[in-house]
Amino acid sequence: MARKLSVTELIGGGGRFFEYLMCGGMFNINLEVTKRCNARCDFCDYWKVKPPAELADYVPVVKKLNPLSVGLTGGEPLLRSDLADLIAGLRNNFKFLHIGLITNGALLTHERGLELWRAGLDGLSLSLDYLDERHDRERGLPGLTRHILAVVPELRKAGVSLCFNVVMKKENYAEMPRIIRRAHEMGVKVSLSTYNCWRINNETHMIDADELNRLGEVIAEVKRLKSELGNVTTGDFYLNRVAEFVARRNVPGCTAGLNWVQVTPDGMIKRCSDHPPACHYSQWRKSFFAPTDCGQCWYSCRGAAQEPWSVSRFISEARQAL
Repeated sequence: MARKLSVTELIGGGGRFFEYLMCGGMFNINLEVTKRCNARCDFCDYWKVKPPAELADYVPVVKKLNPLSVGLTGGEPLLRSDLADLIAGLRNNFKFLHIGLITNGALLTHERGLELWRAGLDGLSLSLDYLDERHDRERGLPGLTRHILAVVPELRKAGVSLCFNVVMKKENYAEMPRIIRRAHEMGVKVSLSTYNCWRINNETHMIDADELNRLGEVIAEVKRLKSELGNVTTGDFYLNRVAEFVARRNVPGCTAGLNWVQVTPDGMIKRCSDHPPACHYSQWRKSFFAPTDCGQCWYSCRGAAQEPWSVSRFISEARQAL
């Protein structure tokens, strides 16, 4: 179940959302609370570099950017011993803010998960690209998948809202239906995103254009399961353009910097995760970033920002939130 919202929160949150639709603004910020990481993924270089300083309080950052939602990320956020305090600080200062967290799950226990949930999370997401040891090997964490599949049912039973964040790559895209079915059995949502090589120039996991026919079949099955099982949070708008990205390696219309930004652990603002820091959060203003012509990724954040709002989408989003 989701965090129980009061009538005041529902009305206030609805008002903020209506203001966003009418006037624009920041839909989401991806807030890196650390760049430290215990995983050794070959598609990320965070674990290879010296991590920057970490702020003890991100409330001033969120006040400055004033988003509808915050996604706490890393590195690996659970490496911060004060993570529950950071979440509680945000919850206590922003009643109408949706707070999510994504973790690789290696350090997640039943007790730690409940601590973070009770601090004020609205959703807890775990990275999971396979249902077997292949995921362990990709993350460099032996026993990781087994651990995730053991702790998730415990947390679901305790009422924590959980989601598997799955990155579609050459090696695993055909297994999306299997992962969705398994997640449904556990009462867990699934969010899909497409792998991109741009950040560290690692093309190993890029889906090949000669697999477009098979990819189309898999996406069709994903959409069918989304309708049947109801646990896929990824919109059809996004799914319908995955093949376009694979074929062209470019999808126009990105609104990074306008509707969402990335914040580093020391409070620097980046247009998105694949761009360099542009300014300190205290220097940011609404007109800081000009529109971008970059279309070199098709991450799920782009679909959420670019999909036109409609009555049906509003209803779908509300159901997912509740």
